[in-house]
This record gives sequence, C-alpha cells and structure tokens, in this order.
Amino acid sequence: MNPGALIARVVPDVTGLDKHFDYLVPESMCGQVGVGSLVRVPLGPRRVRAWVVELRNDSEASDLRPLAAVVGLGISTELVPLARWAAHR
Repeated sequence: MNPGALIARVVPDVTGLDKHFDYLVPESMCGQVGVGSLVRVPLGPRRVRAWVVELRNDSEASDLRPLAAVVGLGISTELVPLARWAAHR
C-alpha cells in the first residue's frame, strides 16, 4: 500500500452488527468521502451500506479492501458523536 493512504473506519448499516471496519479509500473517491458519509462496502459475500465515522492517513495499514462506492453525503460531522450516543440508548 502507498504511504499515507486514506483509511475510512465505517459502521455497517446491518442489524445486530456492532463493530467498526477499516477500508481503503480509493484515490478517485478521496474528495467525496468524509466523516458522516454514507458508503457501500464489501462485507463477506455482499455489499452493504455503511457510515464513515473516522478518516485517517496510515502508512502502516495492512492490505485493506477498498470502499465499493459513495452513496451520499450522510450526516454532518458534528452529528456523528450524537449518533454514537443515541445508538447505545
């Protein structure tokens, strides 16, 4: 993987799955993906919707699967902590 690759931490929009996953953001999607974005990711044999909850540059990342698509803008960055809090209530 190239140094300084952009990594998206996502929460899949799948009932009963309360786990974060990391995906590589392809260079073609770098300007479109932000915290709060709604994306499509490969999860097992299917592609599911997921919410981006964190972005980071990482030169030490292992071999990650790339995001499949950007679905939409999603929620604003400021609402992500509120959504995390509400998810556990």
